[in-house]
Amino acid sequence: MIQRSRQTFWGRFYNSNVFIILLSVFLVFSLFKVGKELIKRHAINQEIGDLNEQLVSVQQEKDKLKDLVSYLETDKYVEEQARLQLNLSKPGEKRIDLTTDQENQVVEFKNGEEDLSNWQKWFNYFFPSNL
Repeated sequence: MIQRSRQTFWGRFYNSNVFIILLSVFLVFSLFKVGKELIKRHAINQEIGDLNEQLVSVQQEKDKLKDLVSYLETDKYVEEQARLQLNLSKPGEKRIDLTTDQENQVVEFKNGEEDLSNWQKWFNYFFPSNL
């Protein structure tokens, strides 16, 4: 006669198909959750990288602005602006303003030589008589 071994409820449950199905469902669910968390972690790491790049660019811009502010506070900048905007010069210096002379030349050329021929206008343009 064949002896049947007595199995407890848990022993039969572990050997049943229901246990294998439940274990498979749990495994699939776990893999799904782990995958979802890995995708979130990757997105967070990507965002951290982007923010670090922004931080570096903002710090570089801050450094440039700091350098500009330090330059604007120097005497060299003040002197340069006084020369350009206020037409000031140091004692003993002579200023020559070429821009006003050229503008006057063009105005005189247009006003005084309207009746000349084209080749004469070109000649006077390249070889001005008031040098």
